[in-house]
Amino acid sequence: MGTNDSPLPIGAPRQQVVLATLLLGANHLAATDYLVECAWWQEPPPSATVNVRGHIAGLRRLLRDAGEPEDRLTTHAGGYALRVEADELDLSTFMEELRLGDQALAQGAVAEAAERFTAALQVWRGRPLEGLSLGVPLRAELERLGELRLLAIERYAQTQLDLGQPDTLVPELQALTTQHPFRERLWELLIKALHRTGRQAEALATYTRVRRILAEELGVDPMEQLRRLEEMILRGDPDLGAPAGPVEPFSACQARLPGIRAKRVAFPGGLG
Repeated sequence: MGTNDSPLPIGAPRQQVVLATLLLGANHLAATDYLVECAWWQEPPPSATVNVRGHIAGLRRLLRDAGEPEDRLTTHAGGYALRVEADELDLSTFMEELRLGDQALAQGAVAEAAERFTAALQVWRGRPLEGLSLGVPLRAELERLGELRLLAIERYAQTQLDLGQPDTLVPELQALTTQHPFRERLWELLIKALHRTGRQAEALATYTRVRRILAEELGVDPMEQLRRLEEMILRGDPDLGAPAGPVEPFSACQARLPGIRAKRVAFPGGLG
């Protein structure tokens, strides 16, 4: 969290968790009981409610010292609410750009969709709240956000394939399939990228690898799309080729998957 691009010291780890919970529910009431659930991953102490009030007071002091108005963090019956404008919160930017990217894809505007997905991923700064002890509700919410990030990456990668730009995807997708070996959509995109760069043998070897991983670890076969993809490569199906005709590159295309950028209000240690 910061003002005018200058970070503010947020305080002790549990106060950081309280702030993150408020940011995830920005402009909505966060019940005191819910804040307690999020801030303690084990059985909370009897003083947990009092401790939350202390963390709220600490956050108010930080905001006041930064020149923020009193109505930024308000008290309501049963809880608290943090007021945040849409352009101040990276999470809001991420969700809006993801929505606009999906909308562009639905309209067939692939280049615009790629730019939107790039913009969405550029506000992601690693693992949110890494190193902090989190309660069950907050861990579940961060898992949901991580899933949305992977969806954005997959959609970005698909747009690059559709735009005839598979070369830069291969190293990133190789790393992602290592991190998420059971996510078959990532394997599908990697195999397509390898094939479209003329690396058919590697594409088939990659299919063999994911089939073995799924069989050994989960006891299942690859999904139908992956099986069909292998068959298409083996018979040289022309539908697997790159898009016909020249494709106009767009300025947001990078040598790696989109990088990271922070905005005015950010989660400690990650997307905010």
